[in-house]
Amino acid sequence: MRRFAWIAVLFLVGCANMAPMAVNKQTKNVDVSSKSVILMTLDLARPTPSRYVPHPLWVDFTRKDGQGKLERQVFQVDGDSGTISSKVHNKFLLRFALEPGKYEMKTVFGNANAFPFNGFFQVPLLMEINVPPKTIAYVGRVNALMRPRVGNEFRAGSVIPLIDQAAAGVSGSTFDITVVDASKEDVPEFKSTFASLEAADIQTELLPPFDRNRAQSWWENDGKEKEPADSNSIKQAQK
Repeated sequence: MRRFAWIAVLFLVGCANMAPMAVNKQTKNVDVSSKSVILMTLDLARPTPSRYVPHPLWVDFTRKDGQGKLERQVFQVDGDSGTISSKVHNKFLLRFALEPGKYEMKTVFGNANAFPFNGFFQVPLLMEINVPPKTIAYVGRVNALMRPRVGNEFRAGSVIPLIDQAAAGVSGSTFDITVVDASKEDVPEFKSTFASLEAADIQTELLPPFDRNRAQSWWENDGKEKEPADSNSIKQAQK
């Protein structure tokens, strides 16, 4: 049954509403009257050069609605976010439009592929974020280093399919994750990349530090912290 679990994860995400990045290079004006815009840079890296360069595909958030039911929002990473220019690390400029409120930035899902294999990974952020109203906010740079796994550390991705995940170096890896305030570098880059942000007042509201123990516990306990059905599928695939 476990060999089908990863397919179930992809199916569940496919059924979710996939939203685009909040602004792109063609956007003329940014409207924050109903949804704020959250800016984050993501630096995906490997310790040594590799043909299998990590690339983000989507980022998902969860929150509870008025009845306490868990809602999931998935944002697709677009070409304006950045390109793969290095075999060691690459930075991506991510933009999310979210209604005000409390969320959990759950995971970053992506791939690391080079002919003929395609590996998939998941970065378990599990970070609480409070989105203020009518705001454009920079929440920091997330550095995620995919390095060899030691002992029972959470896996960077599924072991299935065996050959692809092993060849891409995903199933035998984990992530070291940090959040840093790189606003002096990142905010000007957002403004120069996206014309609609050039004159924007961008506040800095940093994400909390990455909690490795929480991520490990989430992985070991079938992801039942907040999303029993969804995360259970993910964990079963990663065992």
